[in-house]
Order: sequence, then structure tokens, then C-alpha cells
Amino acid sequence: MHAMKKIFSFFVLAALLLTGCENSERVALSAEWFLNNQNETFLHYEYDPVAKEHSDAEHPLREMAALWAVAKAGNDLKNPELRELAEKGLAHFKQSFHEDDQWGYGYVRFGDGSVYLGYSAFAILSLLETDDPAKDELLKKFAEGILLHQNEDGSLDTIFYANHERSVDYYPGEALLAMMQLYNETEEADYLDLVERAFPYYQNYFAENPNTAFVPWQSQAYYEFYQSKPSQEVSDFVFEMGDYMVEEHDPAATCSQFDFSRGSVTAVYVEGMNKAYMLAEQLGDENRQECYGNFVREGIAAIEALQFLEDNNFGLEDYDKAALGGIVASDKNLDMRVDRNQHAVLAILGAMEAGLYP
Repeated sequence: MHAMKKIFSFFVLAALLLTGCENSERVALSAEWFLNNQNETFLHYEYDPVAKEHSDAEHPLREMAALWAVAKAGNDLKNPELRELAEKGLAHFKQSFHEDDQWGYGYVRFGDGSVYLGYSAFAILSLLETDDPAKDELLKKFAEGILLHQNEDGSLDTIFYANHERSVDYYPGEALLAMMQLYNETEEADYLDLVERAFPYYQNYFAENPNTAFVPWQSQAYYEFYQSKPSQEVSDFVFEMGDYMVEEHDPAATCSQFDFSRGSVTAVYVEGMNKAYMLAEQLGDENRQECYGNFVREGIAAIEALQFLEDNNFGLEDYDKAALGGIVASDKNLDMRVDRNQHAVLAILGAMEAGLYP
């Protein structure tokens, strides 16, 4: 295990040294991968570069999350083609936007499937990046749906119209981040209050159920919350999650040479660590700033080592344009999916905001 880790760490550090001059192109290629994997409605979910074909599989939640990444990248990179693709995707997803008959709040349902909290979160995050004429009304209705599904203990229902839960490590954090970004746009006090009321519940939840899936979304949400309502309790929570993520990646040295052998999921972790780094910098915590910064820089190098390029084609000499810029699952599994590029794009854009990239 330790020998494998040393080999992987060397591979990542070599990528870190070799890709500096290409960084601006690499993030653009990650985003442009979406352009080369469109279908009639929005995006193909999966692409197999070996077989040179898209699968028939669908995953509406991940495709909605990809819409957010496409829209944000279109704005941040000033790419009109990505903006056009985002408009196409929003038009497609609007067909699944609904209004509750009794309360009038907005929700997303695909066919006769379940109504997940995560759908509303990504609808909000995506709409915030667009100029859709119905944007303000839709944002308000989706926010009302989330507000009405907060319980007395502060927790959020993860499935509407149901008496069971799913993806507690994901959906609430996604929704809290969406409500914070919406608060930043509107300054509607109810949105900030919801995130504040949720804090004790999810702080206790993490103490009892520490896991890496929970950390990235909650870190982003409570970094944003801290900017509006700072407190040591909130900053301690963000740092608790950041320190946990550091330890889970088994650094070989003091906060460096992290083990990023888990593959493309590294991008998800970097998204949260970007914000933890920014908070450490804001508060003058030099030790965490150095540690989290190393995590982000090495993590991005690991992500870029998994990006399919002309000179990094994993031995696949015969490939189509649809493969270029794609993030593969691992160097042993070349399958590409919309969520892998979504997380890679957002991780790198977040690192750019933090001043850690290029």
C-alpha cells in the first residue's frame, strides 16, 4: 500500500510541475468537453472513449448539477457557446419544473419519480447563473419549497411528499449552499435564517457521522454563511471538516504528499477545501492555510492527471473529439460522465477564486 501511494504521489507531483503553462487551457478544455458531448436536449450522461459511444443511461440529478457547472463556466470563462448550452439545458429541465397545488412552491420531478431536495438546490444554483426572464419568480418558488421542508430541529427533508430520507450527506449541503448563494443575491433574511437554524443539527450530525461525502457541500455552505454572519463556532466547524478531510487523505509528510488514489472523486473534495483555505486565509490561520493550500494544489494536479488530452490519452491512440478534455474515472477506468467534469470545472474555478490556480 505504501509503495503504491509513493508511486501515485510521485505521478501527481510530476503533473503539478509539468502543467503550469497549460492551466488556463486545461480548465477551458474541461468545460468545452460538455460542448462535444451534447445531445438533442442537453447532455449525454456517459461517454466511453474506448468504444467511442455514449450510453443510454440517464441521471437527472447529476445532469442538473452539470447545468450549473456549464452556466457558471460560461460566465466565468466568458464563453458564449457554454452560455448557449446552458440556455438549452435550462429549457429542457423547465419541462420538469412544477408547482405544488396546495402551497404554490416550486419543485422538480422527472416523470413520476421522487422529488429530491437536491433537484431544487441545483435548480437554484443554475438559475442564479442565467438571465432567464422567469428567473426571479422561479428562484422564489424553489426557495419557498426548501423553506417549507425545514423541520423544527433544523434538518431539511431530503425527499418531498415522502416519509423517508435519502442522501442526507449530500442533499442538505447542496440546498444550504443554494440558499446561501440566493441570499447573497437577494438579501432575503428568511434564506439566511434557514441556514442558521440548520447549523446545530448538521454540526451534531457530522460529529456522530463523520464522512468525506458530507464535507464538501457543507464546507461551501458554511463558508458562505460565515461571510454574512461570522462566529467562531461556524469557523471551527469548517475547520473541523477541513482537518478531517486532510487526515482522510493520509499525507505522507506534514500536510503534503496526499494520497489522491481514489480517482476523479478528488475534485469533489477540492471544491470544499477551496473554501476552507479561503477561510483560513481570511482568519490568518497560517498553518491551515498552508495545509489546505497544499491539498488543493496537489488535488488539482491529481485531477489533471486524469484529464484526457492529445498528449495524455492513456494509451488510446484512436479516439474521437468527444473524449478530449474529459475526466476519466481513474487511469484504469476511462469512462467519462457529466458529473466528473462538473466537479473538475467547479474545483478549478474555485481554486482560481482562492488564488491557488494556476
